[in-house]
This record gives sequence, C-alpha cells and structure tokens, in this order.
Amino acid sequence: MKKTLKTMAFGCAAAICATGAFAQDKVKLLVWGDPVREPFYQAFDEARDDIDVEFVSVARNEMVAKLQLALRSGEGVPDAIFMQDVNFAAQLSTRRANYLMELSDKVDQETVDGFYPTSLVPCEKANGSLICLRNDVAHFMLWYNAPLMEELGLSVPTTWEEYEKVGAAAAANDSGIVSGAVAMHIPLMNFLYSNGCELAVPQANNPETLKINATSPQCVEAAQLVDRMLDTGSLARVAPFDPEFLELAKANKLLMIPGPTWFGEFIIKRRYEFADGMTGVAMTPKWAAQDEPLVWSWGGGVWGGWKDTKHPEAVVDLLKFVTTDVDVNRTAVTMPAYQPASVEWGTAFDGSGYYATDGSFDTMVDAAAFGHPGYASLRLDTRASFTKAVVNDLASGASFESLLPQLQEEFVNAAQLAGYKVITD
Repeated sequence: MKKTLKTMAFGCAAAICATGAFAQDKVKLLVWGDPVREPFYQAFDEARDDIDVEFVSVARNEMVAKLQLALRSGEGVPDAIFMQDVNFAAQLSTRRANYLMELSDKVDQETVDGFYPTSLVPCEKANGSLICLRNDVAHFMLWYNAPLMEELGLSVPTTWEEYEKVGAAAAANDSGIVSGAVAMHIPLMNFLYSNGCELAVPQANNPETLKINATSPQCVEAAQLVDRMLDTGSLARVAPFDPEFLELAKANKLLMIPGPTWFGEFIIKRRYEFADGMTGVAMTPKWAAQDEPLVWSWGGGVWGGWKDTKHPEAVVDLLKFVTTDVDVNRTAVTMPAYQPASVEWGTAFDGSGYYATDGSFDTMVDAAAFGHPGYASLRLDTRASFTKAVVNDLASGASFESLLPQLQEEFVNAAQLAGYKVITD
C-alpha cells in the first residue's frame, strides 16, 4: 500500500531516502491548501505510484502574501494550490505575483465543457485564457423551514417581491420569525446582483473595465426591499453566523434564508440544528420584471498550478483529478463544479433523508444554469470594501439605501487602486 500524504515541509520518508535510484524516479509535488482539501490531495497521492505529494496547510488570509514571499525568495514555491477565494486567481496572475499556469493548451475541451455554465468565469483572464479549474459551485438557493411554512399557511416564494410579503406575514404580530440575516457582505451583495445591479462587474468586451453603479435603479430597488424587510423585522440586522441568529434558528424562528449550495449541509444542519425533514430547498427567487433568476455565488474555490513548476504534466494531472474524479468528489464538502462528478454527490445529497423536498439536487442543478456571468475573479477585495462601506452602519441601524453612495465611492477607489478602468453609467 502506498504511504500516506506527507504534511510537513521538510524531511523525507526513510524508505525513499535509503534508495536513491527509486527516489529519483519519483515526481515530488509541493502543494498548498486548506485542511478541507487535504483529502483531495491525499487521494491523488494514493492514486499515483510515481508521484509523491507534500501538503502544507495555509490559512485563507495568508495565501496571497505567503505565495508572494515564496516567489520573491525562490524557495518553497508550491507546485499547485487550492484558492479558497476566487479573487485569488486574479491576484496571483499579475506582474507582482505571476504564479498561475496557463491551462488553455493543457486541459482538453471536453473536460472544460463538463463544468457547469459560467462556473469557470473566475478562471478566465481578459484574453480568454484559462488559469485555474473550479472546485465547486456555490450559487444561491432558497432554504426554508418546511414544517413552519406549512404551519403558518404560507407558500414558498418564487419572486423577491413574494419573498418580502411572505417574510412580513411570518413576522407579523411580533412573532420574532425572521427570513434572513443581512449584516454581512455576501447576503447583501446577493440582493443587489440578483436584480442586475452592476457593482464591479467586468465588461464583456473589456474585462479590465469595471462597471460600478451602486445608485442605479436596480441597486436602489434591491436596497429598498431590504430596508422594508428590516422595518418589518423579517430580516435580522446580524450576520447569519452570529450567536443571536443561531439562537433564532434553533428556536424555530427561522422561516427561510437565501444561501449557497453548501448552506444546507454546513450551516442549517450543523449550526442551525434543523432536524431531519425540516429543510426545504427551492430555486432562488427572481425579480418580478425578470424572465429568469440571476444567481450570485458565495464561495466556490479554484485550483491552480505554478507556471514554472518542473513537473507541469503532473500538476495538470493533479488539477484535473481533484476537480473531475468521481470518487474523490462523491464525498466533497460542496457541490462539485464538474457536472459528471456532481451526479453521485447529488445522489448522496438526496439520499441522505435529511431534506424535506424531493429532487433537491435537481433544483440545485437547475439553479446553476442561472449563474451570474459577472461572478469573476478580481484584483480587489470586494469583501473588505463592502464590509467597510456598509455592514457596520447597517448593523447599527442605517438604511441600506442610504449607504449606497458610500458603497459606490469605496468600490470605485478600490477598483482604481487595483488598476482597473471604471465606468459609472
């Protein structure tokens, strides 16, 4: 049996060190990632007798800085990395940190075509080249408390306007029932982007130009809906993971919440502690004026390789394996971005007996078709900009609409500092 994955950045296995000729035949890859992805690397290591993989766990907020240091020193540069933030792909393909390998001529078109629609957008550079592969899709769904919805005599909304009405009905008479939490960047961004609000959206004809118009009618309409729901008490001025909100969920006071594909398994089941048969999965709402939903995402990491690796074939082999192998993705923590690999994951999802709705995975597949094409990799930290401009003030009682001008200013400044051309109308 092949040895297990090494997780230290120094030393070597005694059996290999003792046999010089054997060691020279081995391809050794240094890889970085988070602990959740270590089993992916380990599966590849075990599947390839001619390759040894050494894994180093790197925190999300340290990935870019540590890689920049390694590139400058020329020591300890990993052959492949897992990037928890899709924006890292853009930040690691610049003059300052020119790390990522070009994959357009290394990954066959059949494999590329197997990924869900728009899921590879964060991996595409301005010239159309491919610099990474998507790990998972994390598009928004509508998660709801099925028994509570039935008890209240309410129907699962299909539009955001219905979502507001259902939320208000549930919150009436000081019931304390909420339908979401918005003191966090991504839930708020979802409301904006789902209505076609253009907030740092790359232009199709020139991805180096970003459209930023946070005060457009689409943005204002979305912000006003949030404000009305805050006024009725159907949205909470806390984050979805704050202790106050967790207590509401555990007390059967959470009717519904928009969240990504990983929300059911890792938040509702584990942190909100919904019992078996409580959680329903529905298509994310559309706006009444839309023909179909526009679905934002929350996460969905990407895999990339070092352009100067001494083992490009092995690295490409690894990148394809971790994203497309059916067995390794069957028990992945999130819905795989590669469609054939997601099927058995979905079978397990539906077969768990936990969810209240039949065909929940099919609903997630249907929603993937509406992935927002503007969910791209950017050289700016949209999370930090949104948090700075909006979240604290909103949590303190400000209206979302009143914060749109300072959101506009913050995003324009950040985009220009990152070297983008900005258009505002």
